[in-house]
Amino acid sequence: MRTTIALLILTTAGCSAPGSTTASDASVAPNDARVVGGDAWTGVDAATGPQRDALPSCRGSLFVDTIASDAWLDIEVVATEGTRGIRDAVNEARDHHADVPVRIRLAPGFYADTLGAEIWIQHVLRTEQTPIWIVATDPTPNATRLGHGINMLGVAYVAIEGITIGPEAVGPWNGTRHEAPLPLQAQAGIHIAGAALHGERDGAPGGALDPATYGHFEPAHHIVIRRVTIQNLFEDDAFDAETSEGQSMDGIKLNQAEDVWILDSRISSVTRHGIDNVGVHREAVCRTVIERTGGGLGSEAKGGSVDVLFEGNVYYRVRRVELGGEATDATYYFSADGRYDYEGLRIVLRNNLIIDAREAALEFSGCLHCAAIANTILQTASYVVPNDGGEVRGGDGVRIHDSVLLGTSDGAGSDCVSWNPATNDYDFFDTCWRVGSAAPAPVGRVLPSDDVVVVDNAFGSAHGAWGDALGGSTAPCPLNTIDAPASVTFDANYWWNGPRRLPTAADGCTEIPEGSHGTMRTDAPTPSPLWTATDVDGSSLTSVAASARTALTPAASSPLVGHAVAHTYAVPWDQALQARPMPATIGALEP
Repeated sequence: MRTTIALLILTTAGCSAPGSTTASDASVAPNDARVVGGDAWTGVDAATGPQRDALPSCRGSLFVDTIASDAWLDIEVVATEGTRGIRDAVNEARDHHADVPVRIRLAPGFYADTLGAEIWIQHVLRTEQTPIWIVATDPTPNATRLGHGINMLGVAYVAIEGITIGPEAVGPWNGTRHEAPLPLQAQAGIHIAGAALHGERDGAPGGALDPATYGHFEPAHHIVIRRVTIQNLFEDDAFDAETSEGQSMDGIKLNQAEDVWILDSRISSVTRHGIDNVGVHREAVCRTVIERTGGGLGSEAKGGSVDVLFEGNVYYRVRRVELGGEATDATYYFSADGRYDYEGLRIVLRNNLIIDAREAALEFSGCLHCAAIANTILQTASYVVPNDGGEVRGGDGVRIHDSVLLGTSDGAGSDCVSWNPATNDYDFFDTCWRVGSAAPAPVGRVLPSDDVVVVDNAFGSAHGAWGDALGGSTAPCPLNTIDAPASVTFDANYWWNGPRRLPTAADGCTEIPEGSHGTMRTDAPTPSPLWTATDVDGSSLTSVAASARTALTPAASSPLVGHAVAHTYAVPWDQALQARPMPATIGALEP
């Protein structure tokens, strides 16, 4: 039985900007959008370089945090209502409580799939004063579990908190498929998208692309996903997500969205991307564990994504961690400035732990003014370099290459949806703007990586995988540059290849343009960074993050300590939210 509790008081006073630092947390660390090592950052022109102030923050109050508890209209949902109860509660808030903040409180339990599909929600456009907050009253992982995913189209000021999507474990494997409980089948655990503006209009009148029509979206915006667990999304006839050939299910998928926060969440065992961002502007992904993903990426931000921060996350056994992305369909490209010359602009990866990435730890693909700062990357003692028939197929530390916009001849999609106020519904168009991904859309356009920055990172391969071709013709490399960017900066990085020296161009690798503060040896093994351990406990989601942090905290006598250099994107705290002294330690953790 679902009950609605009447609104008591509506207050809007005391609000701070979403993600800004409040007085209560300012003592922990300064707002990362304003302060670097205690000095105010003045900013740089957006067209030519980093614009620090444009990055969202991982800290401070979000829009659901600024509303007084007694100001919410509460809708109570219990598990026996299943997923239909959640959908109906959101629709009730949309249709009958448009002018007040609505908190949909989910009681603990298993919400069975009573819809036969994802929880489909559309056109829920709220304001900062009237958000919708779907929140589990018990946010403990697996305490409030949904039997299917959530799919939202055209939403604003919506928060999802404390829920679990997908089974905690799947049943035994009999050689053909799993016994119950089966893995979840869903396009994504959470999928949130914007809609094309005027998809019915001609985007190329007279045969010339009209930039006033083509490529414009009404984005989903002001989205919070916090303390959410998404797990075990793969085909029921696949042994697991990592080895699945399906590659069709994302943890979180965002298309054409703005002002997004993904915080303190956990994504495990999905066949495609952990987090897939296409045309996302201003996003912070913070303190989240992403592990055991399949054919997709740990995370990416492509398709015109701008000002995206990945901070304090743990990536474990993902294919790779992407800055930018590969090959966006031309129809779905959504830039903030009308440009079509980058996958990602000002994408920053900071204070993350990246462990046992299969193909590459870091990859820059079509990324402009993008930076990896103070991360720790390790191939553990138990890491196995992927290979196919004796040929190495991964294991690189860093890759840099161009991307391209796909057309219909490449298999790109051309369809879209647009809101129709006359019918109060979305209209579907087979060919969006009557152009889709066909010329004269900017198909085939090369999107280069440029102004790539890799500073203050600790790279390690515990058993010396870099340069070892395992008897084949190709060796994994610390750096693999396919398309050389015009500008690249490496400095103050520490490169440790276990008992082996670092490979060089003579070994088939790209020479690392390491700066004068970096540490790398190509004539002899580099000294150990003196981490506590060279392996992590991957037995559970909880143990991955805890053991990674323990294993990768350097000893006080480590050569990493105190050797980092100052940089625009550096901040005075580390992955564990401890204060960083100046000079800081190389990598994500202070001793």
